[in-house]
Amino acid sequence: MSDLTRKEREKADHRRAILEAAEAVFAQKGYHAATVQEIAERAEFSVGYLYSLFEHKMGLYVELVEMRASEFMADVEERLRHEKDCLGKVRAAIAAKVDFFTRHQQFFLIFSPLRAEDGAEGPPLLPEATHRRYREYIAGLSEVFEEGTRAGLFVHVDPQVLVLCMEGLTNAAIAHWVASGGEAGGMPAPEVLEQVFFQGILADRGE
Repeated sequence: MSDLTRKEREKADHRRAILEAAEAVFAQKGYHAATVQEIAERAEFSVGYLYSLFEHKMGLYVELVEMRASEFMADVEERLRHEKDCLGKVRAAIAAKVDFFTRHQQFFLIFSPLRAEDGAEGPPLLPEATHRRYREYIAGLSEVFEEGTRAGLFVHVDPQVLVLCMEGLTNAAIAHWVASGGEAGGMPAPEVLEQVFFQGILADRGE
């Protein structure tokens, strides 16, 4: 059982509700155009109560980014933990990313040029803690590719380059899906992305 009291659990639930409301408003209007009042109204709390939990809008943004980054890393780590070989781990990482942003397309939209505030200043820089998480994510996947290269599974290319190629492919697929409205069935299946990543785009001509 949780060690939190009922009041503490209620407060935690309220914080999360406000963060999810902020995510929706930031995705729709962009960080700079969004107001604390809009976020409070969407979460169905007063502005005063929101300020009792968060000091300012930037605090909301930072905590939201950290919350989703932590969830994403936990998803990836959990998937990789159940895979024994490098090929399975790469496939699991691709699937985890596709699944995560299928569930959280609004979060992806916050950082996309597709958001509603066209031509306006982009979102704030990511918090340093989030940058650190991302560096750890890239480093962890680089180790997987390096191990796979030693085992003869992958080509002899800088492992970090392989990770960046994988990131570029998945990011582009997610961005295209979000731009099309995020309709069900519109996101390429992880298996399709895996096939392109592992086998390239040239057909086997039997030569």
